[in-house]
Formats: sequence, C-alpha cells, structure tokens
Amino acid sequence: MRKVLFAASALAVLSFAAGAAAQEKLKFAVFTPDAELTHQIVMKPWAARVNKDAAGAIQIDTFPNGALGRNPGLQTKMLNDGIADIAWVIPSYTPGVYLDDDVFELPNIIQNSVEGSVAAWRLLQKGMLRGYEQYYMIGLFTSSPYTFHTNYKVTKGADLKGKKIRGVGAISTESIKALGAVPEGMPFTQLVEAISRGVIDGTTGHPIAVFDFGVHRVTTSHYLGRIGTVTLGIFMSKKKFDSLPAPAKAAIEKHRGEELSRVFGKMSEDRNAELIGEWKKDAKRTVAEPDKADSEAWDKMLAPVVATWEAKDARNKALLAALRQELANVRAGK
Repeated sequence: MRKVLFAASALAVLSFAAGAAAQEKLKFAVFTPDAELTHQIVMKPWAARVNKDAAGAIQIDTFPNGALGRNPGLQTKMLNDGIADIAWVIPSYTPGVYLDDDVFELPNIIQNSVEGSVAAWRLLQKGMLRGYEQYYMIGLFTSSPYTFHTNYKVTKGADLKGKKIRGVGAISTESIKALGAVPEGMPFTQLVEAISRGVIDGTTGHPIAVFDFGVHRVTTSHYLGRIGTVTLGIFMSKKKFDSLPAPAKAAIEKHRGEELSRVFGKMSEDRNAELIGEWKKDAKRTVAEPDKADSEAWDKMLAPVVATWEAKDARNKALLAALRQELANVRAGK
C-alpha cells in the first residue's frame, strides 16, 4: 500500500510539474509608471482577462516603471530582441516606420479619443497602415486631440499669434504655423523648465499629459481649440504569438481590437474631462472653448494643413477619406 501511495504521490508531483512547465510566461513591457491610468485601466485588466480565458496555457505579467527598459523609443527593439513579448509603444518615437500615422495628426479631424481609437483599429485591420505588419497588434489607439496650454491668457485662436508653442512632428508643426504661432520642438520632460524660464510660451498636448508631466504647474491658461492626435499601441512579437498554443492564441484574439479601443478612449476622455472640470473651478486659471465665430476662423486657418497633406499623393487622399468614413461610422453607432 505504501508503495502504491508513494507512486501515486510521485505521479501527482510529476503531473503538476509538467503542467507548470507547460504554462508559458509572457512579459509585457510598460515604460510608464505602475499607477498610470492606461496601465491600471487598460493593460492590467486586459492581461487578467486573457490569463483567465487561456485557462492556464499562458501567464501574462506586466512590468511597469520601465522594469524591462525605460527608453520609450526602444520598446519595439525589446520585442525584436526577445527581452519582452508584449510592449506599450508610442509609434512616433520611432520615426520613419509608421508612415501613415500622419493622418491621425491632421488638425481637427478626430474629435475625441474613442472615435479616433476605434477608427485607427479599423484602418489597421484593413491593412491601410504601414509599419505595423511586422507585429501582432493587440490594440491601436489615438490620444484625445491636442489643445493649447500656456503661461499667458488665451481666449481665442488669434491670441496664439507670434507666441512660441511646443509641438512635435511635421503635421503638428505645420498646424502651429498655420495658427500664426512659432513652433518649438522639445520633449515633454523639458517643458516645465522651458515654460517657467520663458524659453517658450506654452505647449500643445492633452490634459492628461499636461497634468502627469507637471506642466499644469507652469501653465494657467487652457485653450481647447483642437489640432491632431498621436497614436499609441500595444504591440506583440509576431514570432511569440505564432509559437503559442491554440487556447492562448484564442484568448488573446478574443480580447484585442475594438474592445480595447473603446476602453482606452473612454478612459482618456473621462480623465481629460475631470481635469478640465477641476481647472475651470480654479480662479487662477482660464479655460476657454472656441465659440462659433472662433471655430469658423480656426477651421479656416487649419484647412490648408489638411489640404496640403491630402494633395501630396493619391495614398494620402484615400487614407483621409477612409478615416473620415470610419469616424462617421463610429459617430453613427456603426
């Protein structure tokens, strides 16, 4: 009897060890802090849902705070080198790769993060966005439209004329010029010092970034005229995905795409609205939204930026038409 019990116990231990060995551990690189909203509301819950539905086939763990690598521009390199299996990526940090992302940066086309994120995913699924095909994409999003945050009072678009405003990327730079301001390029991490020292007068951005990077401490005026958005995404090594067992692939497939687009977009819009609400209550701040006349003037000044980009080649024209159609579909509930 003792031999039988021993043999049974040994078999159970071996079976458990074999099951444990079969579970694949996936590393999700996140260069932003653990407490950052996208990590808390999008990334961690996504990993938990996939882990549950994979029924033990995989275990996805997030590594926030740059635990696997802090440089935002090297996140896809970590995927290619096998340091991470999944990564949080800002495509614009690797210029010259995601050649069609300019369409999302065009001014005043995308009106909020929900519609922008859903439309971006749909264009990706149609194969219209170059650069992403080398990865297995979990999610592709757009920020809320960038607005203006300055150290002097701005209540209408004309108040930006002649002022030095930080912008990043060719389209953002052209938008700032079209509004009569002087574009200055620099990372968000340098903005607090640059604005406080008077090197620049303000920056483009959306409230979440303005708050998270402390730029709200040196800006007291927030003008909500919209320009373009930036893309962000959850990328996965295609090689790693292809190597996974069927239950793991099915769980990842189930929870990617539009589901995440809507979660990310709602998170962005809710938090931005919360911050704007707080700023409106602050007597030391000015929050201005364009009225009808200012909106018309705004559209007129920015229209040449869109028209010039669209006219560069037939691909741009088709891409912008596709984006406008998907945005119309989202707004119509389709």
